[in-house]
Amino acid sequence: MNETQKASAGNKIEFVLRDYVRELPHYDGDLDINTDTETPPAVVVDFRREMSEAHAIIIGTPEYNYSLPGGLKNVIDWASRPFAKHCLIGRRVGVFGCTPGERGGKAAVEYLRNIVPLLGATLIGPELLFPKINSLITPDGLLDASVLSPLAELANELAQ
Repeated sequence: MNETQKASAGNKIEFVLRDYVRELPHYDGDLDINTDTETPPAVVVDFRREMSEAHAIIIGTPEYNYSLPGGLKNVIDWASRPFAKHCLIGRRVGVFGCTPGERGGKAAVEYLRNIVPLLGATLIGPELLFPKINSLITPDGLLDASVLSPLAELANELAQ
């Protein structure tokens, strides 16, 4: 979603749902080394500020060709700059996969679970995979308890 949406879970946790995948420009550090440090685009400045201010981050992803979607990799590339001074350092991060297929995003989630600690963030929670996600969402947009319950547990763990 292009607009910030807030939701409350048990009046304890506030979520801000963001879809930077569609907002951030394509990252290419080779074109202008200063673009990612000294003069990033305004949307990148806002994104990095928001990530820096967040207590925790939850990343939900599908799986494309047994890997991350390119847009999510782009988000990670912008977030992980400038090197050793970026907005992911010290963040608590949870990840989950959801797909209409049988795998539930397993390869994408495994990749994220491997890279999150390498970026200086703390990986929180178990591997969460939601295969056949399209059958677990009602036409009104409500999630089945088999999805909502593990996500609520992850959110509570991240909030600590």
